[in-house]
Amino acid sequence: MFCPDTNAPFRQESISHQLRVLTNKINRRAEAMIQMALNREVTQMQGQVIGYLCIHKDHDVFQYNIEAVFSISRSTASKMLTLMEDNGLITRTGVARDARLKKIVPTEKSVRLFHQITQGMEQFEQLLRTGLTEEEVTELLRLLRKVQKNVE
Repeated sequence: MFCPDTNAPFRQESISHQLRVLTNKINRRAEAMIQMALNREVTQMQGQVIGYLCIHKDHDVFQYNIEAVFSISRSTASKMLTLMEDNGLITRTGVARDARLKKIVPTEKSVRLFHQITQGMEQFEQLLRTGLTEEEVTELLRLLRKVQKNVE
């Protein structure tokens, strides 16, 4: 198969192509499963932020943490967090040491949704592991970490 514009070969067996296809399929399936579990109350990204906030509930989390952890821009984070606040998923409260900083805190609604997300993700993880032995899972994770290291 050739790329029509360049006549260059398109390699379906390349690692990057296979990972891209897999990532797209995983994202679509995860989004569908999470949305089904949550009755479309939050987006996948909002669900991930809720999970991060709930897991780190004993630490102060700020917008810049969300930007770094999810590798998103300041404007994207700001828009998403504003929408989450408007929908009653988070509160932003000032901190004594710096009036410019606003700590992001999950609401009770978010904690409830987090439990639903966790159940959905556990089901999705089981789907991904279907047909794989524990040894194959261990080897797959080892290889994926190795590829991640290569692109860092």
